[in-house]
Amino acid sequence: MKPYLAITTTAAVIAAASIAPATAHADDNPSACGAVLCLAGLIDGGSAGGDCKNYMTGYFSIVKFHHGRFDETGTSNARSDFTNQCQSVGSGTKRGVNDRYGNVQSGP
Repeated sequence: MKPYLAITTTAAVIAAASIAPATAHADDNPSACGAVLCLAGLIDGGSAGGDCKNYMTGYFSIVKFHHGRFDETGTSNARSDFTNQCQSVGSGTKRGVNDRYGNVQSGP
């Protein structure tokens, strides 16, 4: 085996081994995790097929009003509290979802 091929192969094996699948936590809210994963997938250009519609409906049903008007900040905070019920997904992913969708009144 050529030296550069051996190094490349070794690096690929190490990289693949270091990518561990997310482990579900016992206290995860499955609806919150589903919403985060589906919406993150949309942000990355995926489709919202399968069960995503149900998860996204749950996320976008969280809407706050103040004095009869849509409250962007209140809605964003409530949706952030909801997504934080999923410990299995990194905070950066949850933040990205909330940055994109947290303060909109209805979903995509």
